[in-house]
Amino acid sequence: MANLIDSVPAQFRHVDGIEKLPEARLNELGYYRGFPCPHNHTIRDSTHHWCYECAKKILSNVCGFDINYLHADYKHKYAKLWAQVNVTFPDECWDIRTTPKRVCLPSYRSEYSKQKSENVNMHKAIYQCAWGDVGAMVVTRLCGNKRCCNPLHMVSSFNRNYPPQTIVPCELQFQAEKLMLYSQGLKQDVIETIIRKTHKNPIANPEFVKARPEYNE
Repeated sequence: MANLIDSVPAQFRHVDGIEKLPEARLNELGYYRGFPCPHNHTIRDSTHHWCYECAKKILSNVCGFDINYLHADYKHKYAKLWAQVNVTFPDECWDIRTTPKRVCLPSYRSEYSKQKSENVNMHKAIYQCAWGDVGAMVVTRLCGNKRCCNPLHMVSSFNRNYPPQTIVPCELQFQAEKLMLYSQGLKQDVIETIIRKTHKNPIANPEFVKARPEYNE
């Protein structure tokens, strides 16, 4: 199979002021406004349905999330999913405590599906929480451990050669102050600014993953 890891990023098209464009112009550029991703973004690629802002984040080699700032349709579902993951050190496998299975979460299909949620692989769900929403694209575990849910062991076609050293932020607990800030941020339309302030400049660790795979699962 062709190396999808190297072929898909060329399809990302940067557009200045994309969030203010009318729907017709978005469609001309190959984008549309769809169902929100876990990180509150709505602009997606028309073909593969990946989230525009999430793709930018992944291409910037930024891995991190704060569960308090996830979209309301995902927040509690992800809290239950992460509760099943044995989170340890960044360079170790984070094994799922239960038998790996598909989990029910919203997706890009929720915009037009009768069922708001669909079944997705656990590792892809975790990837989209920590890295970003890649729509219909596939996610690969580099470690080969089918029980592993460490986002740093996962890649999509948007990932760079080497992952960052750690996941920042990696906040798994609900906090009343942050939940209130999230609610206020939505009302003032500044939630993206709040989330970006939590991201840190990544430091790649070339010893972490020696080589990228020539296939996707």
